[in-house]
Amino acid sequence: MREIANDPRMIATGSIIFKTCAGCHGAEGQGVIGVGPKLNSETFLAAASDDFLIHTISNGRAGTTMIAWSHQYSRDEIYSVISYIRSWGDVPPANLDEHQLSGHAKAGEQIFSHICAGCHGAHGGGYQETANGTGIGREAFLSVVSNGYLRYIIKYGKSGSKMRPFSRYSKVAVANLDDQQIEDVIVYLRANAW
Repeated sequence: MREIANDPRMIATGSIIFKTCAGCHGAEGQGVIGVGPKLNSETFLAAASDDFLIHTISNGRAGTTMIAWSHQYSRDEIYSVISYIRSWGDVPPANLDEHQLSGHAKAGEQIFSHICAGCHGAHGGGYQETANGTGIGREAFLSVVSNGYLRYIIKYGKSGSKMRPFSRYSKVAVANLDDQQIEDVIVYLRANAW
């Protein structure tokens, strides 16, 4: 859900504050491999709710370089950063499929170990396990992302990054996963969050 205004003053303030973020996320949100993920991505900006961004900026992400910023920046300043991030592209919110999760962790484990672990690590630790992808196995991440977000990013990838689509309907998919296989991977991740 999006409630943060796309206001020129907020964007201007956010652009100044974002200079603090640039060391990890890049000056234009392009990400820094091994440090901070890409934010300037159409699919990420479409799938990431304001609540997800507020929580992450305010509270940080345990086990990563993302520290909590709520002690340094006010709520309005954090909203300004989000407004600035959203100004990188006119990306409407994705229509996320938030139906109840139903899958099989054992099947998801097989898919994860054969397809996902090469980039995200055997335990989903990301940069702590491999130099290729972000950490997706931590409770700190999985507790704040919705199943709809995960479904969307797995299906459509994270545009502009190494995270390619995995939907069987994508012409550039890394693997042709069907909806059930994607469900299985999410169930596996949630069952093994650490």
